[in-house]
Amino acid sequence: MNNPGIQSEAADEQPTAEGADRSSLVEWQRRLQASPGFRAIALKNRVKRIGYVFQGNVAQYKSFVAGLQDPTVSTPIMDVRNPDVHDDLLSEAERLLHNVLTAMSTRVDQQRRFVEKQFQDDPVLTQEYREKAAATFRSDPQANFLKGLRNYITHAQLPVAQSRQTLGRESCALTFLLPCEPLLAWDRWNGPMRTWIAEWGEAVEVVDVVDAYARMAGEFDKWLFDRIGLKYKADIDAFLREEEEFTRAFDRVFGA
Repeated sequence: MNNPGIQSEAADEQPTAEGADRSSLVEWQRRLQASPGFRAIALKNRVKRIGYVFQGNVAQYKSFVAGLQDPTVSTPIMDVRNPDVHDDLLSEAERLLHNVLTAMSTRVDQQRRFVEKQFQDDPVLTQEYREKAAATFRSDPQANFLKGLRNYITHAQLPVAQSRQTLGRESCALTFLLPCEPLLAWDRWNGPMRTWIAEWGEAVEVVDVVDAYARMAGEFDKWLFDRIGLKYKADIDAFLREEEEFTRAFDRVFGA
């Protein structure tokens, strides 16, 4: 006589139709994640993540400045009877600017290494990248100033920051400035950069400089993102078609 317990265990080990479908979905998903299209999308997303480290710090800096445009926030801070509060404001502005400059350097270094490593077998794309980067940033005074300012903060001192508040009848504008005189006392600026700083007059409006550079960097990162997509367009299109089929099968199995 057969042992019912053994029969029951053997029956439990037999895959059901539903179980087989689920197993095939797992294997299908593995194949999708190993496909060239999946890898190409991951490369594009890597560009976005590298850029986000910088743009996220810029957004925090700009949000801090934007919050100070409310007179109910900024007026008590600017009150000459509260010098410690104003000093704390400048300290926070310097901290956020430091984060922006550090993230800027990280973005440049990480992105360059990413392209050199991932596309070393594509001399056309890597050359396009180098030429585009040089044309966009090499001669741009804002890019060169922020790069130099990062070195200034790292190797010399925190910049002497100032705030400027402009009050209108129904408005308030507050921004941060870097006085030119202490900046120009640093001997590491080259000739063109010293001229650019001096042309600001009394102080560099650093918030505007950061904003302009961030927009330029964002446009460059979008170019690289799109360029990688163009290189792998066929692989990505094939992946997206199969992913759509996988999603339909998944919904059938799990009743979505």
